[in-house]
Amino acid sequence: MSRLLLICLAFACASVRAGETMSLSIYTDEWPPISFVENNEVKGMAVDLVNLIQHRLHQDQPVRLLPWARAYNFLLTQPNVLLFVLGRTAEREKLMTMVGPVASSTINLYCRKGEAEQLRGMGDKLLLQPLTAFRSSIFLAVAKQHGFQNITASSDPVQSALLLHANHVSLWSEGDSVVKSVMHKAGLPYEEIEILQPLEKINLYLAFSRGTKRATILLWEKTLRDIKHDGTFSKLYQHWLPGERPPMQIERLGIEP
Repeated sequence: MSRLLLICLAFACASVRAGETMSLSIYTDEWPPISFVENNEVKGMAVDLVNLIQHRLHQDQPVRLLPWARAYNFLLTQPNVLLFVLGRTAEREKLMTMVGPVASSTINLYCRKGEAEQLRGMGDKLLLQPLTAFRSSIFLAVAKQHGFQNITASSDPVQSALLLHANHVSLWSEGDSVVKSVMHKAGLPYEEIEILQPLEKINLYLAFSRGTKRATILLWEKTLRDIKHDGTFSKLYQHWLPGERPPMQIERLGIEP
């Protein structure tokens, strides 16, 4: 193959890469330290990761932080949407393509400090206690799967923390990796809550909407693989989540793009 042809092919691949990734609308929600707003700037572990992937793809699409339910609706109803981070469920695998994992978390039930022993003594009646988790989240879905019935869907994790603090609910379903940061953002001391019991360990993914071009998703998958392989991902993960073990495998789940 001639040098000129190789140059033309390389240029064409670069052009495809640029065109396809530019079309993505990128959303996340308030879930510190994974993603959050500070001084009108969207920050966090997963935000840094998404921006790094874009940098390697020579793209700079803005990350917009929206309420989770609104961003999730965009993912379900519009093509060329990337939403992060998102937990895997059987239902979601029929609706989107997930690439990752980019984080992992244990979903715990939290209660107010000093109330765990009494709540554990309720047996099956615990499932009737008022519980909160944020709307359309994996944390709400897992609570339902475990049989909890009296659920108040909050708008975001900070509201969940405030509902528990104000005694409007007895239980809060949330991921362990973010609870301290959420409590801090809510202006509450972490010491006023305790773990009642773990529910489930989950991995969290980048989610691409139905209709997103296959080549775009594969480029993001390859770049994430490269970032994990060269050690950059581990350094980024430890910066934001010191002491946590980063998930190093690569999976593509859900609908085939």
